[in-house]
Formats: sequence, structure tokens, C-alpha cells
Amino acid sequence: MTQTILDGLTESSCCAGCTADSCVISGQAYCAHPRKGGLHHHQLQADQGAMRRLQTARDMLLRSATELQVARHNT
Repeated sequence: MTQTILDGLTESSCCAGCTADSCVISGQAYCAHPRKGGLHHHQLQADQGAMRRLQTARDMLLRSATELQVARHNT
């Protein structure tokens, strides 16, 4: 599997590359995890890179949740 900047992202955990001073998704000094608040308004209007990272993170979390549901259904 290819490593991405969003590695480590789960429903409750931030990306492995996130620190207290820098969020991988926002690229700023605040957390933009999709389940912890998301992007600030000013980035929603002007930062296309952050918007792409946020959407990719949302898609990853949805895929993980779907895979978990399928696995539970098959057991």
C-alpha cells in the first residue's frame, strides 16, 4: 500500500504527521480532522489544497467505516 500524508487517520486519531503546531489537513496550527471540527471558514473559501486534503480525509474515514461494516456482516 502506498504511504500518504494522511496515514494514521482514524475516526478519533489525527494523521501521523500532525503535531501540536501543524495539522496535515489544514496546513495550519489548528486541527482540521473531519470529526473534530474541520477547516476554518477562511480556508473553506480560499485554500483549495486544504479542501482537497479534507475531502480525501472524509473519503478515507467513510471507506474505513464501510469496510468495517462489511467485515462485521460477513462474520
